[in-house]
Amino acid sequence: MHPLHQIVQVPGNGGVHRIITTSKQGYILQSIDAEQRRWHAPTQTKVAALEEIAIYTQEDQVPLWNVFRNLWGLGLADQEIQLALGNEADTKAMFARFLPNYDANRVYVSDMRKVLRWFLALKSVVDFGADFADSEKSASEGA
Repeated sequence: MHPLHQIVQVPGNGGVHRIITTSKQGYILQSIDAEQRRWHAPTQTKVAALEEIAIYTQEDQVPLWNVFRNLWGLGLADQEIQLALGNEADTKAMFARFLPNYDANRVYVSDMRKVLRWFLALKSVVDFGADFADSEKSASEGA
């Protein structure tokens, strides 16, 4: 099972959320933050599973799981990542450290900031050091 299989992003609703349950009426989601707020998202709500998101590179797309693992591998402190979110140049420089061949024409600074914020939110609930056999499979959606 993919480490990100129950974690989603809802456009217009900041942060990432864990799917608690699904029904015909929609989803019960729980925010992955200090509040851990639970809420109902109706069926028509667009929900994007993080396991299906990929980042465009010059050659292809890299699954978000691999991007997170690259970032985790740098061993950066949370404060260092937070500082990089402060301005565009720092955000781009940090992103290039863990994904040097990203496609600058298709990956915007807002996408980079989302990835960094999601990583910070997930760092305490997901083991990025764990092996996942299917992490190399091609993802279907780009950021």
